[in-house]
Amino acid sequence: MRKRAPMVLLLFPVLLLVLPGMPVWAADALPPQITEALDLSELNRFIDRLDNDVMMYLPNLDIKSWGLAGPEWDIQSVGRGIFKYFMRELVFNLRLLAELFLIAVSLAILQNLQHAFEADTVNQVAFGICFLIVMGIVFNSFRVTFAVAREAVTEMTDFMYAIIPVIFSLIVAGGGMTTATIVHPLLVSAVGIVAGLVKGVVFPLILFSGVFGMVQFLSEGFQVNKIANLLRNIATGLLGLAMTVFIGLITIRGFAASVADSMALRTMKYFTNTFLPVVGGVVSDSAEMAAGCSQVLKSGVGVLGLGLVVLITVFPLMKILAVAMIYYCSSAVIQPLGNGRMADALQAVGGTFLHLFGAVAITALMFFIAISILVGVAGVGVR
Repeated sequence: MRKRAPMVLLLFPVLLLVLPGMPVWAADALPPQITEALDLSELNRFIDRLDNDVMMYLPNLDIKSWGLAGPEWDIQSVGRGIFKYFMRELVFNLRLLAELFLIAVSLAILQNLQHAFEADTVNQVAFGICFLIVMGIVFNSFRVTFAVAREAVTEMTDFMYAIIPVIFSLIVAGGGMTTATIVHPLLVSAVGIVAGLVKGVVFPLILFSGVFGMVQFLSEGFQVNKIANLLRNIATGLLGLAMTVFIGLITIRGFAASVADSMALRTMKYFTNTFLPVVGGVVSDSAEMAAGCSQVLKSGVGVLGLGLVVLITVFPLMKILAVAMIYYCSSAVIQPLGNGRMADALQAVGGTFLHLFGAVAITALMFFIAISILVGVAGVGVR
């Protein structure tokens, strides 16, 4: 014991110099050194532009108050808000249902005049006039709803551009230099390509498939349902291919880079412990502690990002779903009045809106999975 006393006395001043520089934080708080250095200006600017429907459900955005658990989402409040919003959209679109029903009733009355005049011309003219009026209503619904879908994809893209630098800053702070170098440009490019593909190719294909799917009911001898199905299948195939390539590339490159970062971190710890026999262990533990703190903070930012992707997407999706439900209800209500062609046309329009709903949802799912992969693979290096 007496022989070890001089060694302890020699190490004591060294520990006093090293320990103040180590990141130390409480069990329920994050170190201020990293939270204050994190640049959230772009993310805050994006959040300030969000609609009130989204802002009212956001958690506390002050990172210093998150603690180790990250932001706390009120899931029940969000669920109730989404349900109320959907019901409000349904009630708002009841006017559309009433308009379509009145047109169908007028068509039924005009078609009954055929028996008085004993001519089929009245039936054809009445159906043509009413169908053109319905097409005008449908085209206006297409214009409004597709604009909502494009705006949703644009907001999701802007959000990804705002949160990607934050996540990769934390990845670099946690020792994921290779992950940031390889995955960051890949992800930024992939987000832009996917958004451009969805807005520039998939949405127009769905729109034209809906137009062809409805126009075929204008005349009994004019059939273009094969073209409508072809366009719809192309849109679905492009979405599936884009999702496969997008998720596959990010997953493969992300895990490959995280393995390299893990080896680099282990090599650093080995050389530090080997060539700095006195303070090497303290330095390596300090670096590992800082990496772990960055991982915790990155997980919190990831939880915030995942929740925001859902909130940004769910309200436009509820609006699109409400319109689709109105057209399906209109088809069901109109069919007993005796005109199956009009009911089939409205059902085809409802299917078009459901395909639009699926395209927006799949785009949101791609971005959701991308954030999840980033939060997951970057943590491999600090284990």
